Amino acid sequence: MSSATTTAPPGLPGGGITRFTRHAALILAIFGGLGTLGIMAIINADVVGRGFFDAPVPATAEIVSAAIVAVVYLQLPQATAMGRNVRSDMLITRLTSRSPRAGAWLNAAHHLAGTIMLAILLRYIGPEIYGAIEDNETVGLYGLFTMPRWPFVTCVLLGCVLTLVVYAAMSVDYIRLAIRGDQP
Repeated sequence: MSSATTTAPPGLPGGGITRFTRHAALILAIFGGLGTLGIMAIINADVVGRGFFDAPVPATAEIVSAAIVAVVYLQLPQATAMGRNVRSDMLITRLTSRSPRAGAWLNAAHHLAGTIMLAILLRYIGPEIYGAIEDNETVGLYGLFTMPRWPFVTCVLLGCVLTLVVYAAMSVDYIRLAIRGDQP
């Protein structure tokens, strides 16, 4: 693919914070991948338990529903840093091929919107974590199997914080590109 048909992000700006952010995003993505394997294992164990032993794994649906949200947020920073977030590539590709500066401004607006949305989301997640820990909230079925809710909510918080940092850094980089008129 030529550079005129692709809209790969310029990447995070250089420096120590960027190296830390990249490593942290990769580590969270690895944990997210391991979480996906864990979800697959518990679902398979439930299916085998039901089918062969008439003994399903207790609270499978509740655990999977909490874990899948955590997995998504653990993998979000890496996906964002790699330019794999949801957006209309057709529009941005055409715009960037005709006017790199306009494409950079549109990308900057997109990433600024992402930064703002993550900041709003974080405003509401923080109290949830405090409440989950303070109230000793659990996930599962009372009397059969329960586990604390705070690890799942903490994964969401970590993913949101790091994604916010990635969006903000990429916003700054796209603004720099737009002002200078460079190609991404």
